[in-house]
Amino acid sequence: MLIIAIIILNLILQSTVIHYFSIMGVVPNTSLVLLVLISLAKGKVYGGIFGLIIGILQDILFSVTLGISSLVYFIIGYFIGFVEDTFARDNIINPIIFTASSTIFYNIVYSVFLYFLSTKITFDEAISAAFSIEIIYNCLIAILAYKTIQKVVVEPKIRFNKR
Repeated sequence: MLIIAIIILNLILQSTVIHYFSIMGVVPNTSLVLLVLISLAKGKVYGGIFGLIIGILQDILFSVTLGISSLVYFIIGYFIGFVEDTFARDNIINPIIFTASSTIFYNIVYSVFLYFLSTKITFDEAISAAFSIEIIYNCLIAILAYKTIQKVVVEPKIRFNKR
């Protein structure tokens, strides 16, 4: 129930308020940041489902094509959730690395899909979208939101057999 509220709040903020905080025409992708943080906190199942749901909603609201964001978000959420047990949860570097790499991956794959769907996109536009200020912007938001998401979403785990 809490994750549904987070999804709704994120989509409302992203469609109404976030575009006022653009820097040189670049706005942060808060959906991607939330996907990374929730996948790190909850694992591959939650990450994949969260990515699929938020991707479909984002495609419906913001995109001309349906399914590209949901596929890419699903892949990102599942992969980050898959490797979340191998990294320390309290390390602030992990969300920064995963947010930066996810932003690059998302922009490259999205540009490739748009190219094959005969959308006029040049190689320069694709590279500049992948390696733009959005990476820094998303990483700053991930740093600010990491501890809050960890406190809200994570249930304590007690393990006696491993580690």
